[in-house]
Amino acid sequence: MSIRLRLFSTSLTAIFVLCAISLTVGFLLFWLIAIPFAGQRLSENAGQIAARYFLFGGAAVLILTAIGAVWVISVNVRHVTGPLHRLKMAAFEIRDGNLDYQLSSSGHDEFSELSASFEQMRIRLKDSVQMQKKAENERRAMMASVTHDLKTPITSIMGYAEGILDGVANTPEKTREYAAVISKKARSLQLLADDLSLLSRLENAQLPLDKRSEDFAEFTEELAVEFAHNEPELKLEISLIPGLQVLIDKEKMARVLTNILQNSVKYKKPEHLGSEIRISLVRQNGQALLTVSDNGIGISQRDLPYLFDQFYRADKARNPQSGSGLGLSIARQLVQLHNGKIWIINNPGGGISVNISLPLFTGGCYVQNTDS
Repeated sequence: MSIRLRLFSTSLTAIFVLCAISLTVGFLLFWLIAIPFAGQRLSENAGQIAARYFLFGGAAVLILTAIGAVWVISVNVRHVTGPLHRLKMAAFEIRDGNLDYQLSSSGHDEFSELSASFEQMRIRLKDSVQMQKKAENERRAMMASVTHDLKTPITSIMGYAEGILDGVANTPEKTREYAAVISKKARSLQLLADDLSLLSRLENAQLPLDKRSEDFAEFTEELAVEFAHNEPELKLEISLIPGLQVLIDKEKMARVLTNILQNSVKYKKPEHLGSEIRISLVRQNGQALLTVSDNGIGISQRDLPYLFDQFYRADKARNPQSGSGLGLSIARQLVQLHNGKIWIINNPGGGISVNISLPLFTGGCYVQNTDS
């Protein structure tokens, strides 16, 4: 019931009650005064008695009317001030930072709707604050990680450069060795800067894609063979179903696959001379499913859900390798821009499998999921 209707009904009820009281008092006055003196001429004494009765009745009517008015006012005020007081207390709690304060509401009037809207605002504000805190924590973690990733190669560059300047590298061979280290560390800084730039463009939706229909098997085999050519100790096994057309930006997808292959080589088992990588491509549920499996150190189940988070590094006790922690985060966003999915599982015999699922493309449209 709306507040307007409630106030109207309460007032109308009060009017009926007061009318009933007035009629009752009037009837009693008539019974006490008119009946005893019916047919008689009122004497002066009788008139005084009648006047007293009328005064008493009038006073009774005024008193009862006042009581009824006070009752009506108190009821109406309680209907208005009660919800307002609860809203005021909730506002004070939120103002003081207590976003866990819940505002209960009952009924179906305007105050109940206002209370429900206020509660939804509190929940959204709480979620917003929590997201802001999470973003702030991630920003701090990012700054700490970037600082670490910058400090390590810069320290090496400064050390080897000072070695050259101080004459420690006193032979051409040693000078070339120091220069090679400086060049390697500078390239790592360049890669980190490129990753940060690409990540920023991805998050701000400022990365255009030049998508074209490609045979996923040909694209993958060409990239994998070229990668293996620069890794002489890598054992590569390829099993690809040809003819699976996908709509991709070759440059961006090459970055994804290269990052996956580099991780497989980087995180090999220490006792192994080289890495073993198996690449397979099949059609599954209307998708082209690419799987890159290795025999490396694997990932703990605790780390699996967080591998695609920015700057996340797996357990350093099991994984002493360095890295910016941005590669998989970038890979996931690039795959999602291709309307695909990427996920990682542990292999039963050791190592991991990185799976990329992309929708098949033919005749200017995506293939629907019709396969079982």
